Amino acid sequence: MGRPRLSFRDLPPQQDEEPRADAIVAYHHRDGVGREMTWLLHEVGNEGLGRDLALYLGPMMNELFAGLAVPSVEQYRQSWIPLGKHLSSSGRLNGGLRVITAADIDACDVRGQYSRFRCLVHGLRAIDERNPDLLRPDLKARINFTSRHNGTALRPREPLTPFVARVLKDAADRSVVATRERILSGREQIEALRNKPERSRFENVFLRVADGTRPARSEFDMFKYRKVAIAAASDLLVLTLPDAICFIIAIALRVEMPIECLRTLRRDCLKNPARGYVSIEYTKGRGGPRAKIKRERVRDGGINTPGGLVRLALELSRPAAERMADRGDPNADYLWVGFVAAGLPSWRRFSLSTHNFYAAIRSLGLVDEAGKPITKIVPARLRKTVKRDNYLRHTGHLRRFASDHSKPVAARHYAAVDGLREEHARSVAVAEGQLFDMAMMPLVLPPKEEVSALASGLSIGNQKLDAGAVASLVSGDADTFLGMCSGFWSSPLGRNDNGSCATAFTGCLHCSNAVFTARKLPALLTYLTWLAERRAVMTEAEWHERYSADHNRIMVQILPVFDAGDIEQARSTAENAAVAPALPPHLQRG
Repeated sequence: MGRPRLSFRDLPPQQDEEPRADAIVAYHHRDGVGREMTWLLHEVGNEGLGRDLALYLGPMMNELFAGLAVPSVEQYRQSWIPLGKHLSSSGRLNGGLRVITAADIDACDVRGQYSRFRCLVHGLRAIDERNPDLLRPDLKARINFTSRHNGTALRPREPLTPFVARVLKDAADRSVVATRERILSGREQIEALRNKPERSRFENVFLRVADGTRPARSEFDMFKYRKVAIAAASDLLVLTLPDAICFIIAIALRVEMPIECLRTLRRDCLKNPARGYVSIEYTKGRGGPRAKIKRERVRDGGINTPGGLVRLALELSRPAAERMADRGDPNADYLWVGFVAAGLPSWRRFSLSTHNFYAAIRSLGLVDEAGKPITKIVPARLRKTVKRDNYLRHTGHLRRFASDHSKPVAARHYAAVDGLREEHARSVAVAEGQLFDMAMMPLVLPPKEEVSALASGLSIGNQKLDAGAVASLVSGDADTFLGMCSGFWSSPLGRNDNGSCATAFTGCLHCSNAVFTARKLPALLTYLTWLAERRAVMTEAEWHERYSADHNRIMVQILPVFDAGDIEQARSTAENAAVAPALPPHLQRG
């Protein structure tokens, strides 16, 4: 059946004016990343509603949808279809916008479809703003709010399990290697065939098919007669759609880039290569009124790195890109181009739809940890998987983990997922153990015990230090501001990316790696004096919240271990400017 035709006949009785000349029957939209769509306004399942949309919504669509991504405009298009079907089912075929009631809008307000439903309400508001006498009063009152449901957010997508992520990455890597070998050997084969002085008719046809020409019926029969697949020629020189999807999967499991941005990479996306790294430039169509150019710094080396994969894809798709540029194809500057099995021309940009992703994943023949076939993986879960791994690598520090989004978004979308619930529970258990250890007595060595440790060694936590290591520790080689550190590169309180301790100097008071001897008493007393000065200028509640733990650790658990003589000698040293302990500048008294 053909498409229903838009008709301006049988207008409702209350409409006296003629159809306006600026009515828009078809709206074509192109977003900032090159995606396109055509919206036929009369295809909403109701003749009257389609007519009124062309009259009243069509003229403002360029302004209303400026800067929006194609998926967002597609939501607007889909939002009108349930309303059109509801009007038709109730027998209102020609009334259009004038017969819509508040009850009709409530009938379209389905729980769990808020994103699409709000587009319908927004479109009605825009129409009412331009045409205040068009909609019924009860409908005007209804569109003052969006949904009657509580708007509870849907659960975020879960990352892939580590097993599925590993087998998918390995399969994609194997496919990339096989694609490289096939095309490089195919180019040698085609070049040898071109240089052959006398070629048969089939060999000439084989060359034309390899160069992207569709075989005629008689030429197709030549392949069939020789039991040679068409793909044996068409897939020799350039990427195919399954090849491109495997490349995207291999890259997506190595970078934090959104999957829709990987689909729209340009051929000049690699920027500023230096010292084994390169920036991948991409266009992000979400998150604002206009497309945003962003970059992600990634490793650049062999085909096991993101930069190397992009360079390989550039090389393998180069013949198709050059052919497209010669014929003036506007998609020639996109990365994912090659041989497409259906339609003409055969060398063009791939349609990287979710359906094609599912088909490519099914062709890999993978099974999960339960032995069940993996037939469907939502592409957006690939980024979730990388985010999960980075979240664990950064030990849950949102400040380091959040990239390309805010910390609340990072926590809500990438940390609060079921796949990390066990890790969070384990982290809470470890933190409770650390808090208990911190509450225990710190390792304090008065002078007599220090002499004993120098002779026989010392146990600190799970590590055993011999006499030489203890001598190096107390000599000052491992000094911090307030104590001595026995494990600067194995801190239990947090580490930097290079593995060093990331805790402020006061963290030594609560660290199981810290050791306190009489030599550090002047610094501890100086810090106590500074705490007293801060207490005088702060409220008691604020001081207690920020500094009481440090104060109690020194006063209750460290100083009582030493003799009064040791403390008095340390106080004299702290008050002598010539030999005052080295402390941070904001703690030094002038």
